[in-house]
Amino acid sequence: MENRNPPTLLILIVLGVVAFKTFGSMVFDPSIYRGESFKVKKPEGWTMKKEKHQVTFTSPDADVFTDMPHAIFTIYAEKQKGALFMEDLFPELLDMLKKEDGDILNTGFEQVDGLEARWVLFRYNRPDIAVMSLYIADDYNRLTRIQFIGALKKFKEYGKQFEEFKASIKLKRAM
Repeated sequence: MENRNPPTLLILIVLGVVAFKTFGSMVFDPSIYRGESFKVKKPEGWTMKKEKHQVTFTSPDADVFTDMPHAIFTIYAEKQKGALFMEDLFPELLDMLKKEDGDILNTGFEQVDGLEARWVLFRYNRPDIAVMSLYIADDYNRLTRIQFIGALKKFKEYGKQFEEFKASIKLKRAM
């Protein structure tokens, strides 16, 4: 008697290839950096450096005289040992900034991946840079800081790219 059904293994292989081509790019996309508590789309052409709790992306262009990159995006994320409350932490951060050689230009609130973030825009006098820092304290005592550090003369130019970077951030939720 002749078996006219295709072998089960062949069907599974074909289904596996189709599934990988359909969904694999979402899982194995090399343009996405996957950290322990977040994932983010890497800025195209930028250099990436990974440290224990922080990932740093550096723009490809730099100041001719100082060799300092025109823009740096970082994400720092670490679970804290004690309870973490933004209403206590953020004023302390602002007090620390007031002691620096520069000015707090603005502060506010916004959403990052559905979570409330407090932000501060600070301008340092020397070097002449601006730093946009967003802080998120989640319900699991994890502190996430998202920063854009840039030469003042290039800050607006990289602002749109930072907004796209921020919008691509997906924070890990506790299960």
